Amino acid sequence: MMASHTRARGHTYAFRASKAAVLNIGRNLAAELRPEATSVGIFEPGWVRTRMGTDQAPLDVSTACRQLKQNIDALDLPESGRFIALDGSDHPF
Repeated sequence: MMASHTRARGHTYAFRASKAAVLNIGRNLAAELRPEATSVGIFEPGWVRTRMGTDQAPLDVSTACRQLKQNIDALDLPESGRFIALDGSDHPF
């Protein structure tokens, strides 16, 4: 979510800019590697209970990892370059 221009809320500018840069790199890499039939996944892991995510985060690490693995396993060439939310839907950018 922090990479999304659509959901920009201000604050934490450097952190958001770094996430937006990773999203941009992923989308450009996907375009570059498509002719070689190589998929690139760009996944938003959700707000996870970690030291950085704090105790307020709704997801535990195991749940987030399990869902990310499902999303990674489902990645194929037509999905390449999508910004994919934890639930598998398109994440706005």
